[in-house]
Amino acid sequence: MANPQSPYAIECMGITRKFGSFTAVDNLTLRVKKGELFGFLGPNGAGKTTTINMLTTLIRPTEGKALVAGFDLAEQGALVRSRIGVVPQSFALFEELTPIENLWYLGELYEMDRQTVAKRTEELLKIVTLYDKKDVQSGTFSGGMKQRLSVAAGLLHSPQILFMDEPTTGLDPQSRIALRELTQQLNQTGITVIYTTHDMDEADKICQRIAIMDHGKLKALGTSKELKEYAGHSHKIILELDHHDGKLLEELKKLTDAISVTSEGKMVELRVKKLRHDVVHKLTDYLYRHDVEVGEFNISEPTLEEVFITVTKKELRD
Repeated sequence: MANPQSPYAIECMGITRKFGSFTAVDNLTLRVKKGELFGFLGPNGAGKTTTINMLTTLIRPTEGKALVAGFDLAEQGALVRSRIGVVPQSFALFEELTPIENLWYLGELYEMDRQTVAKRTEELLKIVTLYDKKDVQSGTFSGGMKQRLSVAAGLLHSPQILFMDEPTTGLDPQSRIALRELTQQLNQTGITVIYTTHDMDEADKICQRIAIMDHGKLKALGTSKELKEYAGHSHKIILELDHHDGKLLEELKKLTDAISVTSEGKMVELRVKKLRHDVVHKLTDYLYRHDVEVGEFNISEPTLEEVFITVTKKELRD
């Protein structure tokens, strides 16, 4: 039986999935806390979707064990399915049906009573801002509207865990932003969200913890901040100076405790492992005292893209 006291929504213990001689997911071990917005980040073919397909009972692991909502994935698949919702990458509802008809049909499949379905349908269509389109055929909807309807469908039976498999793929910028905001709002109500993406900026913006996968393996795991520190990346300080020489560059390096300093023309780049709060004041004061005019002055944090490239290398993927 499930353990309601467990702090974890998902526990993977060495799950592996093979297709013939090809290993799509290789010995994946991790835990997702209840109420987390947890991201799977990786290039195409990393194993993200195969992992989601296993955790949602669409395919069985070749090896290993997993608990989803406290239930054994292999032995209690029906109980797992009753606790999860899924938002697939592409629209999987009936385009000839209206939003209300689609949700009523799903309610029948879930064997929900009609009063509950009616209440949930109204609530959810308002949450995903489609209530005014409730009687319009879904096939006429934009990509963003279809994905919002998919979210409503995934939430109809009040799941504990919502799986979202690259839900913003192919959407326009406004629809991506709207779907991200909706995902965060749902998570704030207590729903555990498992979010797969290959968009690093997206993962950085919304995921509380991120697992980076590549070639079926878990390569790194942690918060965005932890991943950036783990990979050893640093802040960049970009300066445009009217003049500089080797001595000045060495002084700037010492002043900021920089790991490295490089220059190209008037542009100087300092790599700083830890950005002290007084670094801007020290730099501007030093340059002013030495009659060095500053044009551009920009500080940027390490990015998930740098971590991603470090972890997955720079190979092109199909």
